[in-house]
Amino acid sequence: LGLTAFTLLFGTNPSGFGPRLWLGAGGSYFQPSEPLKLILIVYLAAYFSDKLPYRLRTIHILFPTMVLGGMAILLLIAQRDLGTASIFLALYTIIAYLATNRKSIVLISVLGMIFVGIAGYYFVGIVQVRIETWLYPWSDPQGGSYQVVQSLIAMANGGVEGRGPGLGSPGLIPVAISDFAYATIAEETGLFGTLGLLALFGILLTRGLRIALRAPDLFKRLLAGGISAYFGIQAILIV
Repeated sequence: LGLTAFTLLFGTNPSGFGPRLWLGAGGSYFQPSEPLKLILIVYLAAYFSDKLPYRLRTIHILFPTMVLGGMAILLLIAQRDLGTASIFLALYTIIAYLATNRKSIVLISVLGMIFVGIAGYYFVGIVQVRIETWLYPWSDPQGGSYQVVQSLIAMANGGVEGRGPGLGSPGLIPVAISDFAYATIAEETGLFGTLGLLALFGILLTRGLRIALRAPDLFKRLLAGGISAYFGIQAILIV
């Protein structure tokens, strides 16, 4: 959390523009929010496995984790790292549900995300731009929607069978090596390749949940479930 907070003062962006989410110098960069995702999963799994045997009321179990998780989410919102903030909230909700089996946690989190999304759309400029870019990409193809439009064109070029390995034009898609990797794969391998990729993620998620169900203790069960959820949420967000 401290390293993530440092990015508000000393953060940089290797590309030279956009949110300053990295720390680094001399050509080496480090994004603290990435390991923070995994650390959050380990912390929640350890905390819940330690407190649940005492049969405390749900609010007493959740309150400390809500404070710490809320601090992390607020930091990420201040960073303008909205994608990671969404992943944090989803991970917290899933692990809390796995630990307590309270459906109300999922309902409250979903309603909270909807409320925050609506409020962000009307009061936070970057949220409004992201949502409008997603819904109406062709309204500004050379400006704010450029990345989305280029990825849609790449996927259309890929068609059903794809252009072939190395025959696409990933260089035309900004940030093709991370945020828009799915569009690059779709151009070169087509619908067949992307369906295969999604199937592999489905197998990975299923195997992870089976490992969680067979885990010998509560900590390992929550840890395996949380890591599996992380893979699934990250994949859905990128796609």
